[in-house]
Amino acid sequence: MHLDGVKAQIFHPKDLGFRCELPFDDLAFKESFSFNKSNEVLVIHEMWAAREARIARDKGIRYIIQVQNGYEIFRKATMASVYPAYEHAELITCVSDDIHACLVFLFPEFKQKIVRLHLSVESDVFKPSEPKQNLITYMPRKLEKHSRLVVNYLARKLPDTWSLLPIQNMNQSEVAQALAKSRIFLSFSELEGLGLPPLEAALAGNLVIGYTGQAGKEYWLENQFHEVHCGDIRQFAILTLDKINDFDRGRIDVESFDQNIALLKNRFSVAQELADLRDLAQRLLARLI
Repeated sequence: MHLDGVKAQIFHPKDLGFRCELPFDDLAFKESFSFNKSNEVLVIHEMWAAREARIARDKGIRYIIQVQNGYEIFRKATMASVYPAYEHAELITCVSDDIHACLVFLFPEFKQKIVRLHLSVESDVFKPSEPKQNLITYMPRKLEKHSRLVVNYLARKLPDTWSLLPIQNMNQSEVAQALAKSRIFLSFSELEGLGLPPLEAALAGNLVIGYTGQAGKEYWLENQFHEVHCGDIRQFAILTLDKINDFDRGRIDVESFDQNIALLKNRFSVAQELADLRDLAQRLLARLI
């Protein structure tokens, strides 16, 4: 990928020849451990920043840290080992307002080099279908204990005209089809950098009930999203049954979802992601000169 004079390459330090199936045809791979200090920068994931940044510094490699989850910064690390990694980073990128707030709280002295990026969601893939069915979708792998409890709390009270559809062992197309036909999505996001399933479900025209995962608050829009505090299983079940009743009685204004969907499409668009990446490229080039 090339963008405004910046070329991106995939680097597999454990196996330079490693390849896997990816839905892109313009990928480039870095096939050596040699880095040009004047025009090459290593991107390090936050979970390995303490270790990998130390190695990069020892070898004179310039780097940026990509933070995808503000709650994974200290995985197998402490502030003492993490701090130097962020101190010497050229830039620090993040993908949600919540992560940005976490980083500013932890490292206020580095605020000027924290760059907010937006992820794009494929709104041409995740979209509603007509007619909708009385289906409730959820992902069992997300907080498995919580999802299992909620499903069992609903078991004897779910109307015969409604059913639960677990999304598991599905490819992207199958996930999109499931979300397109369901009316309600149960969110079990747990302290995530930016949980995409609830967002994708909303774009597919679902009413979303459940946990925000903290970062989800930036897209938790009125009417279409309904928060349950993490761990409140009984309230989760009660709210779900209440919304089922509202659907059955025609009290859910589904047309009001259209405005939310349009806003989310724009906020998490490819155009917005590219604009953010161009800004990142310019800031990075300015530091390398």
